Amino acid sequence: MRPLHSLSFDSLVTLLSSHFSGLADRRNPRRINYSLPDTLMTAFAMFFFQHPSLLQFQTAMKQKRGRCNLETLFAVRHLPSETQMRDLLDEVEANEVRQLLPIFFERMRRAGWASEYQTTLEKGSTAGNYYVVAIDGTDYFSSAKIACSNCLRRKDRDGQPHYYHAVVAATLVKYRSHQILPLDAEMIRNGDGAEKQDCETNAGKRLLARLRREHPQMAMIVTGDDLYSRQPLIEKCLENRLHYVLVAKPESHPEMSEWVTELKDIGGCERVVQQEGVAAQRKTSEYHIVREVPLTARRQQVVNYVEVWERDKKGQQVYHNSFVTDLEVTPENVATIVGVGRSKWKIENEHFNVQKNHGYELEHNYGHGKKNLAAVFYYLNLLAFVAHKIIERGDRLYQQYVALGESRREMWNVLRTLMKKFLVESWAAMMKLCLGEEVEASP
Repeated sequence: MRPLHSLSFDSLVTLLSSHFSGLADRRNPRRINYSLPDTLMTAFAMFFFQHPSLLQFQTAMKQKRGRCNLETLFAVRHLPSETQMRDLLDEVEANEVRQLLPIFFERMRRAGWASEYQTTLEKGSTAGNYYVVAIDGTDYFSSAKIACSNCLRRKDRDGQPHYYHAVVAATLVKYRSHQILPLDAEMIRNGDGAEKQDCETNAGKRLLARLRREHPQMAMIVTGDDLYSRQPLIEKCLENRLHYVLVAKPESHPEMSEWVTELKDIGGCERVVQQEGVAAQRKTSEYHIVREVPLTARRQQVVNYVEVWERDKKGQQVYHNSFVTDLEVTPENVATIVGVGRSKWKIENEHFNVQKNHGYELEHNYGHGKKNLAAVFYYLNLLAFVAHKIIERGDRLYQQYVALGESRREMWNVLRTLMKKFLVESWAAMMKLCLGEEVEASP
């Protein structure tokens, strides 16, 4: 992929700095020692380098040499202490940080890269090119002792209260591709004086409305698990011009399941059988398509129902699931529609799993705060994740470093070591050190 200056490391730092500088600082101007932009950029750098102790080492470098890499790479002028950083960011509205996500995506869209996530649906009245958006919820903080006003609450098996933070994420996915791109995320949070605890479904509805508001022209298909295939969320999809392909298990939709059975009995089911793969690895997929099925007994919402069985060359079942959709299902596009539905697992494997277990340490307690700190840190972590995906495509020197063939874990171990022990003049100088070129760097 051709690198672009607008998507290089330096351009992202400029973008972040500009956005952070535009945020309102509600402190008394006469009592400000550390600026809000410097503090936010310092926290972002911590997540970008996946280094919880980054500030500690940069402060030591500053004291020893008069400068540090937070200055040369991220244009941070004054370094706060860790306590000062947490106290200041606890007062920041998390949504002000989140607003960078659609800005990042718009840069990728303008570069022509976002189209790689599009899925083409052929045949039928709903044929076209779509972005498939997987939505799912995940916890990112939990404690039996630490809590804030926004914490969700539940009881463990012993009846003891437990406090946690959770989020519903929206991630671009594509069938038969491991590439994913986080698009947005909505906090599941208490607050605002509400007596009833927030839930994943309500957060999901808020997220869908914002997706359409911030991406008004995008043709999108929402996919998710069985939790979301309920009338309120489906209505929210349709209200916001979002198509959907959602898992719908018969046991959780008994009324719809009865309709499906009755329609099958009177010949209202279309059966499609397709084979795929070479002889040694051939798979057979059998699809049952039942159109215009009431979702509930009240018949307020009608859906198209698709059930699929996949068998290996020996006839053994290897996959079975059922979905509901508003898309027109035909024998020519049923495999693609089911593929869209099956792509939902990628948000768990390729997004949440990477953030939790592959360097980003999403569940690490970077600081909880009393108001917004946990959510601010979550969004900064997510922005770092997206920033890494951007520089993989847009930063020429980083691409050359990746091309050396080292594992991602080893690459970032090297970068953290350089960040900790050497004062470099720029990101380009750091990359050239990684590439074995001679540059000026102070140990």
